[in-house]
Amino acid sequence: MRKSYTIIFALVVLLFTAMGVDALESKAIERNNGAYAFADWAETNGDVTTCTYLSVTETDDGTDIYVSMWEYNGMTGESYDAYGYMFTEDDIFSIDKKLDSASLSAVDIGVEKWFLDYNTGEYVYETGTVTVEADWTGIGDISRGSSRYVSRDGDYVFRSTDNSLSREATVTGLIDGNDPGTQSFASMSRFKTAYMSMEK
Repeated sequence: MRKSYTIIFALVVLLFTAMGVDALESKAIERNNGAYAFADWAETNGDVTTCTYLSVTETDDGTDIYVSMWEYNGMTGESYDAYGYMFTEDDIFSIDKKLDSASLSAVDIGVEKWFLDYNTGEYVYETGTVTVEADWTGIGDISRGSSRYVSRDGDYVFRSTDNSLSREATVTGLIDGNDPGTQSFASMSRFKTAYMSMEK
């Protein structure tokens, strides 16, 4: 009989301990796996210099694409800036696990443009669409990177970890069917991130 009381008491202690932990502690964990590729191009034709940037980020949620273009005419002083972004869940981006290659299928992206009118000295705003596509080929060795971060504020704790593989690349791309110029730099990477927040 005494042994039975001892077991019951132990179970009660465990129950209240578990209830106390649930009442005092909340924890959230988020993990993300993804891939990233980007490219810079620059081109000079006479007095006109054009710079183009493209980045693609793929996660479990979908794919983010960002493109920007800048052009300046050294003779007339005219210039324009264009920026475009889109998110899609369509399967338009693929990347090799060993970072040997990556490919972005042709996709239409809405852009906002600002033109500097040389005659008035004022910027003119326009909207439009550009068609973007690109192929990356890995060169050189794969680099590994990792980082960890911890932050505490009273009973609140936040931790994050990031592990990545990256590789320099050559890239061929088309903007509205045109070659954007000479490649400045291009790279591919795969990453794994984890975030944990806990409050007691």
